[in-house]
Amino acid sequence: MHPLVQMRKVTKEYHGIPAVTAVDFVLNKGEVHALVGENGAGKSTLTKMMCGVTPLTHGEMLVDGKPVTFNSPAEALESGIAMVFQETSLVPTMTVAQNLYLGDEKPFNRLRGLYIAAQTLLQSLNFDVVPTAVVYGLGAAHKQMVEIARAVRKNVIVIIFD
Repeated sequence: MHPLVQMRKVTKEYHGIPAVTAVDFVLNKGEVHALVGENGAGKSTLTKMMCGVTPLTHGEMLVDGKPVTFNSPAEALESGIAMVFQETSLVPTMTVAQNLYLGDEKPFNRLRGLYIAAQTLLQSLNFDVVPTAVVYGLGAAHKQMVEIARAVRKNVIVIIFD
């Protein structure tokens, strides 16, 4: 059985200055990891490399034993890796339900069905968020819940929290 994610000697340099140097990391199914360190230690850089925001300068990343190179978060998402950022990527003028299904719209989508599906998902996670609420009116905690629900809805194998 392969690790879900494995990083081998990953390095990220910005204009020749190392932000992360030769890091090895392994994440197996069922594990939870916390990455701690001082500001500037490279925590965010490492997680951004894992989810496709930032490309590796050197090293190798494997997902389920297969080498991958992510050029965007969308590519990482296709491989089952999602990141929930401190600053949300939600569209503030849309409802919670619309944000949950953004990018997966079907022709002739009915809002009622979208709201029911969103309510079912949010209830399954025990998130007290109203699917018809417009996102700009939500507090930070509820916005984070929507981001988490969106990742869970995509059936990802890894969720990274920044």
